[in-house]
Amino acid sequence: MSDHWLATVFVDYDNLHPRQKEAGVLDVLTKTLVQVPWDTSETRGRCEVRVYGGWYEGESITRMAEDLTVELQKDFPVIVRIPLTNGATLAMHTNAELAVSLLQEPGHHLFNTFRRKGKPPDIRVEEPATVGCTDAACLLPQVKTLLKSGKCPKAGCTVATCELLYRHEQKIVDTMLTCDLIHASALPTGWIILISGDDDFLPPLRTILLRDRAVVRCYPKPNNRRARFPHGGATLYEVEL
Repeated sequence: MSDHWLATVFVDYDNLHPRQKEAGVLDVLTKTLVQVPWDTSETRGRCEVRVYGGWYEGESITRMAEDLTVELQKDFPVIVRIPLTNGATLAMHTNAELAVSLLQEPGHHLFNTFRRKGKPPDIRVEEPATVGCTDAACLLPQVKTLLKSGKCPKAGCTVATCELLYRHEQKIVDTMLTCDLIHASALPTGWIILISGDDDFLPPLRTILLRDRAVVRCYPKPNNRRARFPHGGATLYEVEL
């Protein structure tokens, strides 16, 4: 019997809990696959895993991406064995890769997905008295001056705020994952499985369901405030790690 394509798994890596990242993608994947309501007489199958994140700073691969590449090369390909309700075992031949391009256009890498940004524009600093501070040497006024002026409040210092305060953020990654989810719904890829608790993916999930494709959404973290919506023409299965 030839292997059949039974699942495509989309992993929103930034949405995983630190403990899950430490355990590894294979551990997360295995715990997800055993919860899928498999309804198949097959004993073998294929599964493709795509891991999404800010893998490029400019055109240079990030350290996180390098480390994750080593992990994926070490752990995959692998056979994940899934016990079925009928007593049989489904042997899933599984491969995994970093998502560095659109599923529809694998030869075109999307760079600059991990960017250094300045301080968020909406940061506010309280006055010392409002937080019960009576220390004359309190640093809050200096911090407020730093954020407001964009320069170090110390006389003679020319260091700018952008050299002191910054953050890294992913860009275009969620959009790429959204496009890939919708593209996969038009392919004979079996189950579509999303590992992410981010509600930004509700619109593509609903689009897929309206195309009469069942979806599994796996929440990496407990979430008591899940956004609910009509499932459309197919079924949305929600599970937790």
